[in-house]
Amino acid sequence: MANWTSSQTKAHRSVGGALEVVDNLLNYVKDGAGKPSVKERALFAAAVVFTYGIWENYVEQLAIELSEVLSTGINPDKVPEQVRKQLEKKSAWELAVSPGWRNLWVTMVRDKAVGDEDEKFGMNTAKAGQVKNLLAQAGVVDPFRDVPTDLVPDHLQSDSSFEDAINSLVTLRGEIVHTGKVPGALRKSHVLAWRRFVEEAIDKLDASCRAQCKGFGV
Repeated sequence: MANWTSSQTKAHRSVGGALEVVDNLLNYVKDGAGKPSVKERALFAAAVVFTYGIWENYVEQLAIELSEVLSTGINPDKVPEQVRKQLEKKSAWELAVSPGWRNLWVTMVRDKAVGDEDEKFGMNTAKAGQVKNLLAQAGVVDPFRDVPTDLVPDHLQSDSSFEDAINSLVTLRGEIVHTGKVPGALRKSHVLAWRRFVEEAIDKLDASCRAQCKGFGV
């Protein structure tokens, strides 16, 4: 348990195989300049949607993993305030006996991340604000604290922040899946940029969260 913060999370380690799917999709697209074909544009759209899915799934699994590790190893007096406030809404019996505050913490985060069998649907979209809120419930107050702005894809506005970039990816994914159309300006270079962005964002976010968890002594 003491060494948990020194290496990538299980959620992070699962990302590599998923990113290979995006790479495989783009292998069917020609290199070089030129107007993309209809089939290529469809591959661009699929790659973007899948790339976003990797980001969302990572955040959900990271939150659950963080709550599982912290709730098991943390001393009660070190429970973060934002988590404590949610736990205080539970009854004394639930906190002390069944299921106990440690299990309650994990359940609360899992419900917010992926939902449950009672039709709670979890996180709606992985926008920056929702990611922050979910990870705060898992115990990390500012998950983006150590994430550099220079990860932002070049095709976005020069003053875009890391959080702006996340929200732009969510918007692009929504435009594709809710209209069934491929944005006319979408090109292979954009898809590759989003793929790199998600890979690097996950790497930095994982490190940031683990660094902050280290202070809890897990």
